[in-house]
Amino acid sequence: MKLRKEAVITASLCDFTVKLSVKGIFDLLQDYLTEMMGELSLDGVSLREKYGCVWIFTRNRVEIERELLWRERYIAESFISSAKGAKMTVDTVLKDMDGNICVYSRIEMCVWDLAQQKIRRIRDVGVTSDAHVEAPERELEFSRLKHEGLAEIDRLTVRSGDIDFIRHTNNVSYVRFIMNTYSVRELCERPVKAIEVRYAGQTHEGDTLSIRKAEQDGRELFDVCMGETIAVECEIVRADS
Repeated sequence: MKLRKEAVITASLCDFTVKLSVKGIFDLLQDYLTEMMGELSLDGVSLREKYGCVWIFTRNRVEIERELLWRERYIAESFISSAKGAKMTVDTVLKDMDGNICVYSRIEMCVWDLAQQKIRRIRDVGVTSDAHVEAPERELEFSRLKHEGLAEIDRLTVRSGDIDFIRHTNNVSYVRFIMNTYSVRELCERPVKAIEVRYAGQTHEGDTLSIRKAEQDGRELFDVCMGETIAVECEIVRADS
């Protein structure tokens, strides 16, 4: 099944450039993925009610071909691109009205059993390749860079507005934490062209988090840590100056 919708870029999704922000992209990706999974009765709330499980995001890579503008109409397509063993990927594509790809995302996810506190096979909740998988529109590889030599650049506390329905820090909140380490000038001069987030652990309301940063091979590397434990790793590529 492929979810396909037409919509308009609203003011709440834009940043100071009056274009779709990086956080706005992640908000849309989460919304369209959830809606598509809901049509299949496979969204997180349904999974918890039926199987005592939830979806856990493990990785999300986003490539930005063109920034969508405030009030611009666009087409969103979201579909399962791979389902095997314990992992599933969902691709979401944002296109302009001429059908050109503006944003391409791939989210890797797995099923987490809340009672047993372990990962289950996706077939245990009814996901099969034959019934659900659509061919991806492009090849997209996750990064393999090692994060080394990062130094702390920010420190913050997780608040109630950062918490999702299973009482963990929401995936999009981590993106906001990281993007807030840039200045307005930095993002105007060199906008983000690609971002990859790897979710390594969970944090909760009241936790104090450290954001660390380094540069490697033309990419900006970030870790979000609680103490010495890494919760999130992120890599960002920005446009050349």
